[in-house]
Formats: sequence, structure tokens, C-alpha cells
Amino acid sequence: MVGFNLKAMAAVTALLCSATAYGQGAYIGGVFGALDVDARGESPLNGGIRAGYTWGSGWGFEAEVTDSVIDGEFDYYWYDYNYSLATQAVYATYRSPGNIYLKGRIGYLHEELEIDNWEKEYSDNGASAGLGAGFKLTDEATLELDYTIIESDVNYWSGSVVYKF
Repeated sequence: MVGFNLKAMAAVTALLCSATAYGQGAYIGGVFGALDVDARGESPLNGGIRAGYTWGSGWGFEAEVTDSVIDGEFDYYWYDYNYSLATQAVYATYRSPGNIYLKGRIGYLHEELEIDNWEKEYSDNGASAGLGAGFKLTDEATLELDYTIIESDVNYWSGSVVYKF
């Protein structure tokens, strides 16, 4: 499902692990972004919720649920179809220390594709990985910009504001 190089991800994770501690705590926030779907037409825009916990070492876990806020559209012969893509994922995460930080995540994702006027709904499960950067806005709030590989022909470019508590 996911076309990424595990050795490259291991090297990035090892590089991120060489840094010192990140503040620990639980967090929750909203996420919004554009799916980059390799299909003729318009890709959907997805929004959702992200929540997790980060330990003082920078390691943590994260859950994310998204659904299409604006449907995508694709051409199939002489018809145009609207479609939405929903995702539910859990990730192991790492954030480097600092007010500006790097973030890596790898985990398991379930996706559901729904196409208007088609009788069948499609779903898939598998590995997912992503890289991002964060910017500390206040002691409690950060802005994160992420790139996530959902599968070999679907990527998610997103931004989120997360609040630590």
C-alpha cells in the first residue's frame, strides 16, 4: 500500500533520535489539508482531529481521524464523479526539541473511499508514514505542517494547530 523506503525512514528516525528532550504532555487539535490523489480531476480537502501524547524524550503516539470537507472530482470516460476519502490512523511519533522542531511519524492507517452514485464503497488498511515541522506559538499551542504518505498514489499535505494540556 505505501511506497516508501524503510531504510530511509530508519535513517531519518535515527537522526531525529539524536536530539535532546521535547516537552511532554497530552495534546489535541484540528487538522486541515489537501489530499494529493493521483487521478484525473480535483483532489479533496480533508479536515479532522489529531490527539496524542509526547514524553519528555520526544517519543510519543498520535491518533488522527479525517474526512473530506470538500469532495474531490474525477473524470471517468464521459462522466464526472465526486468522491470523498476518510482516514483513521494511529502513529508512533518523534518530535525534536526546540521552538521550531522536526516531526516524524509511522503507523497504521485505515482509509475509506466513497464515490457518489457508485454502489460499492472501497476501503484499505496498511502502513503510513510522514514528516513535518512544528512551530511553537505559545507554551500550550503549536502549528504543525505535515506531509503524510497514505498510499503510493495518495499523499496528504496538512496543517494543524495542537494544544498541549
